[in-house]
Amino acid sequence: MIVLAVLVAATTTISGPKDIAIHITRLGGNSVLAQPYVDSFLRYIESAVGWAPAAMDGSFHVSKKNAIAYVARAQPGIGIMEPPLYFEYRQAWQLQLILQAESRDLVADQLHVVVKDPAVKGLADLKGKRLWTTLADYPRYLSKVVLDGQVDAAGFFALNHVHSALAGARGVLRGDCEAAILDDDQLARAKEMEGGKNLRTIFDSPALPPLPVVVFGAALTAEERQVLARALLGMSGTSEGAAICRKMHIGRFAEANTALFDNIQKRYGE
Repeated sequence: MIVLAVLVAATTTISGPKDIAIHITRLGGNSVLAQPYVDSFLRYIESAVGWAPAAMDGSFHVSKKNAIAYVARAQPGIGIMEPPLYFEYRQAWQLQLILQAESRDLVADQLHVVVKDPAVKGLADLKGKRLWTTLADYPRYLSKVVLDGQVDAAGFFALNHVHSALAGARGVLRGDCEAAILDDDQLARAKEMEGGKNLRTIFDSPALPPLPVVVFGAALTAEERQVLARALLGMSGTSEGAAICRKMHIGRFAEANTALFDNIQKRYGE
């Protein structure tokens, strides 16, 4: 199952402004298994935009560390990435938001802090307790956006990074941690586990953003941005494009909800 993460070049060659960086962690996976899907995506874009065949390059990595290393080394021009990475590196990478990628499989519009202990009534009861989450590498986003500024996650919890949100749910059920962060679908699946009916939500996040589609700095001209945006907006409306989107777990590309992104940027800070 493909997870788009940073489209990292498979070789050590320097990438060009039309290469794409994607960082998404939700479904796991690895660069080797993802490469055929990535290649199909790139070839579609080249054809739809009118760029030369093989003008774009890319590959797949899940981890934040590898995503950052790729951007530093290859300096790609285009990105689709996890919202936390976007907000953390928006200024450093001069990211320009052009579209959003919508997907029920790859990103959640709301997250929940989930516990099992009936004595835990709210976040205050979790001070110093173990929280397992896929967002442990993004403590500022977790604190300011997901938890809406209620606590400073890095100092308040004993944070532990997990590669799967359901691993966090299992940790709660086994007693390995006191809390985990899940979305609606993950919580429904967790409740089907042994003892899962005892899981309950003590905090709901505000609305969270879809996946930002960005351009790095001045990598593309204004005209190139426009034709790229048009091609992506129409992708799910073509038989070939829709099939590629389904394989990549993307519902569609859409105009960016700038009001939502701006609101979250205010909470996150510069």
